[in-house]
Amino acid sequence: MSYIALSEYNKLYDHMEESLFNRLAFDACRILDIHTTGIDNVKKLKKYFPTDEDDAAAVKHCVAKLIYTLDQINKAEATALEGRGYEATEQGIRGKVISSMSSGSESISYTTGGNASATVYDAAAKDKTARDKLLAEIVWEYLSGIPDANGVGLLFMGMYPRWRL
Repeated sequence: MSYIALSEYNKLYDHMEESLFNRLAFDACRILDIHTTGIDNVKKLKKYFPTDEDDAAAVKHCVAKLIYTLDQINKAEATALEGRGYEATEQGIRGKVISSMSSGSESISYTTGGNASATVYDAAAKDKTARDKLLAEIVWEYLSGIPDANGVGLLFMGMYPRWRL
């Protein structure tokens, strides 16, 4: 189940192709489910999606930001691949791309990504811990203090109050 539709995402961020959106939305919703499921396995978003309009909007904005961030991390990974002289194709990763070659004292240059300034997305592309931290920060930023339909905080990780069921 996706917590946001492509049309809603496209209103918040740049246009995205449907196939890419579907893949990233699945990942983003999975990340949200992990952060909103307590120790007793009650999936608050799936079972008790917020009924308050503002709270539901916060969830949708959170998913949209996660999708955007995952897309930026994927782009940073592709740029890093190019910077090492590789390129991703439909058939997989192709070998190094030679930009110049000389004989004599034998010099070979490979293409580089050319991006000298590193971003948070570059760091997340290089390190899974940085990636997980970035995504968790987004979830906490958008969902802190947001209750589910029963008034239980979405980020509450304890046992779901049985009297709320």
